Amino acid sequence: MKLLIQSDDYGITKAQALGCIEAIKYRMLRNTGIFTNMPWFDEVAEWIKPYINDIALGIDLNASTGPSVCDPSEIPDLVQPNGYFLTSNQNRALDTPENNYDHVNYEQLKKEFKAQFQKYVDKFGKLPDYVSGHAYGTKTTVKVLNEIADEYGLIHVTYHGRFYLAPTWRDGVDYSEYWYGDRALENQAKPLLKEFILNDVSHFVEDDVPIGWICCHTGYVEKTLFDLSSFTLFRMNDLDAMTSPEVKKFYEDHNVEFITWKDVEKGYEKAMDVSQMNL
Repeated sequence: MKLLIQSDDYGITKAQALGCIEAIKYRMLRNTGIFTNMPWFDEVAEWIKPYINDIALGIDLNASTGPSVCDPSEIPDLVQPNGYFLTSNQNRALDTPENNYDHVNYEQLKKEFKAQFQKYVDKFGKLPDYVSGHAYGTKTTVKVLNEIADEYGLIHVTYHGRFYLAPTWRDGVDYSEYWYGDRALENQAKPLLKEFILNDVSHFVEDDVPIGWICCHTGYVEKTLFDLSSFTLFRMNDLDAMTSPEVKKFYEDHNVEFITWKDVEKGYEKAMDVSQMNL
């Protein structure tokens, strides 16, 4: 079987980026999406440049963590007074039955996401290998992500938040079950991904699926991460799994081939129909 292992959030912090690169060196992780809105973007972008021919480097378009790329005065509905985005929790608090759980300003979000996209192109001199969203999602965020992906002929691989899509949402690619559970630190400290893989919880190996997809969050952990995200200790344990000789041997014993989104034929892509999403 072929397996897409993807780590979201490259560059959410500098330590997380270093951990992600360590996993890439181990050759199981071959897909990651970069944040372009962080103050250290230029630095972490240089770190990953030596690997971009061997991996799929996508973009994680983000409107809930860190500062905006646009001037905050241009996107006032998306940001706090300090110019940082409203957090996922702050955004969700604004989603109510009255607005169909979607308060997001389409025009402002499109402007910000296009600016983030352009920063990627300017830095790497090429289009991203795929488009993904980060953390908080509504019909509007998915609509904008779809539009940007369609405009440039890119695969949109978002799978998060309120729209927990079925594993068959993309023809030919099976998404793994969700292994994280709750975000209590005592749960995050467990080797969840390693156990998930070795026990073949999604039956990828048992069923010999054509293409499996595991989306994780590898990285080292430091204070900055705790300031920005509730996904903290999960990351160090995902990194441990992605650099584990035991996990690598398990996959080698079952003839698993690690691939990138660049290896997935466009024919596999199945567009998400926003109108059919259940809130």
